[in-house]
Amino acid sequence: MKRLRFYLETTIWNFPFAEETPDFQKITLQFFDKVRMGLFEVYLSDEVLREVRDAPPKRLEQIMGLLREIEPNRLETTAEIERLADVYLAKGALPKKSIADTRHIAHATVHQMDYLLTWNMKHIANFNRKAKIAALNLDEGYRYPMVIANPTEVAYAE
Repeated sequence: MKRLRFYLETTIWNFPFAEETPDFQKITLQFFDKVRMGLFEVYLSDEVLREVRDAPPKRLEQIMGLLREIEPNRLETTAEIERLADVYLAKGALPKKSIADTRHIAHATVHQMDYLLTWNMKHIANFNRKAKIAALNLDEGYRYPMVIANPTEVAYAE
């Protein structure tokens, strides 16, 4: 049976250590338990690593430890990813300040992930934005049905 492929946006790597939001932390830790059991394949991009570098030193150390443990697959940035990210901005799917978020979505789309997993409800896992992104992906010729979700939505997946 094919394992589901998840692109993990930066917030997913942060929330295992977010004690200030215990519910999100718990659900994220449950997701990573499933990853450790081999139920899911996980991926990230250079964009995640760029954003992680801006974390405070203690959090950076924690996230880097998790990255070493989980060993996610690393996706290459291509000209097509940059182009598609620009389309999301030009067509208003995300605000101009959300350049990193457009790149996360473009990585998940171009690399045909099953899911883009995020806790970013404002700019990515937002009902209206998801609809715009899906429509733009179809307009751009992407037929693979990548799903944008938060860990709550996949907490009970097997």
